[in-house]
Amino acid sequence: MALTLTTDGRRVEEFPDADSALSRAMDDPSVGLVVTDLKMPGKTGIELATELAAARPDVSVLLVTAFGDIETLLKAKDLGTVDYVAKPVARDDLRLRASAALGRARQAGEIKQLRERLDKRYGFEAIIGVSAAMERVFDVLRKVAPTRMNVLITGESGTGKELVANALHHNSPRRPRAFVALNCGAIPKEIIESELFGHEKGAFTGALVKRMGRIEQAHGGTLFLDEVSEMPPDLQVKFLRVLEERRVTPVGGNDSKEVDFRLVSATNRDLKKEIEAGRFRQDLYYRLKGVVVDLPSLRERREDVPLLAERFREVFAREHERAVTGFTPAALSALMSYDWPGNVREMKSAIEWAVFSAACPRIDVGDLPPDVKGDSEGEGPHPEGTVPIAHSAILVGKTMAEIEKEAILTALQASGGNRRKAAERLEIGLRTLQRKLKEYRGETGGDEGEDEADDDGDGPTA
Repeated sequence: MALTLTTDGRRVEEFPDADSALSRAMDDPSVGLVVTDLKMPGKTGIELATELAAARPDVSVLLVTAFGDIETLLKAKDLGTVDYVAKPVARDDLRLRASAALGRARQAGEIKQLRERLDKRYGFEAIIGVSAAMERVFDVLRKVAPTRMNVLITGESGTGKELVANALHHNSPRRPRAFVALNCGAIPKEIIESELFGHEKGAFTGALVKRMGRIEQAHGGTLFLDEVSEMPPDLQVKFLRVLEERRVTPVGGNDSKEVDFRLVSATNRDLKKEIEAGRFRQDLYYRLKGVVVDLPSLRERREDVPLLAERFREVFAREHERAVTGFTPAALSALMSYDWPGNVREMKSAIEWAVFSAACPRIDVGDLPPDVKGDSEGEGPHPEGTVPIAHSAILVGKTMAEIEKEAILTALQASGGNRRKAAERLEIGLRTLQRKLKEYRGETGGDEGEDEADDDGDGPTA
């Protein structure tokens, strides 16, 4: 069998028992197929396949058996990554089944990579923040994500409510199923009921075909209702009934269908005031607010501004192929001084503007949108080895040493703690930066005998 597969151009390794083969498959990500006997001393082929399915679902298994144990083979097929080949093994049969199994392994590997990309895009790590306000949000999200509880996300426009809803779904047991979003404020009142519940053919003028609604699409997954406060009052009554009965009836239909979905809602309004004004049902509000996640505005977490700015700079510099490598301290100070009424959404747009506007490798105040930079002016060129002066609004009442320290710590934070990058941003030598940081540790009672960072710049964040 090894000779046959090697002749076909496969890289084949042979092992005397299941444990050594299992160890190799665990250590080598290039392994795509394990061919194993069904009955062996120690671990059986089924046990080997079961362990592989749990730890390496991207590895397929071919069970070789001369035994007519149909029940065992059916059990193996339930693992989803297993096929079998009968003894005596025919070469053509082995080639055919091995090729199909490796195809399944490649597909499983692609799915795994896709999930890893989704993890990066929608995992909690995609929600950037080191402030105390965001840490409180993360604590709530980690606790509630694995549960079935309904979640109500509140906060100003642009704070990232849909990103949080996606992260809740992606970190829940419902992750393999659909995440279905509906913006209640973006759909005309005349058709929102049809969008939510679906409709039968001929239910109303223009209903030429039967259509599944968002609720049914979210069966087994998560339904996200953005701007839920904009849901019309008559629809609120019908939706409340769906939440209570867990059944949905399409517009124009008579038969209801059972639905199982997790509800995540979002609003930038105060729903209690909406209830007092008679625009929102109190009983629906209590069904929505199993857990409330209140997202802080950007002006309430200014210490997150450099991290967000750096992330957006990286994204847009890569996306638009612009050689923009960072921000001047003056630009960072201007970003931190601005109130960001549009929150993260506004900041994302502002950084994209700045990436396009920047004439130099580093974004300066003059490159920022007019609303953000206000009356500020850029710092202009500065000699190599000097520390650029921070934004003028930040200078009042501070000594040069305090200004220098603020510039260094801001650059270090924006560089994610990487000292080499921070030194490059400040246009000073790495050893100068290390010496300054050692002085600051002494000011705060740190260990003055601590070793300086290596020249790779990956020392701890100050």
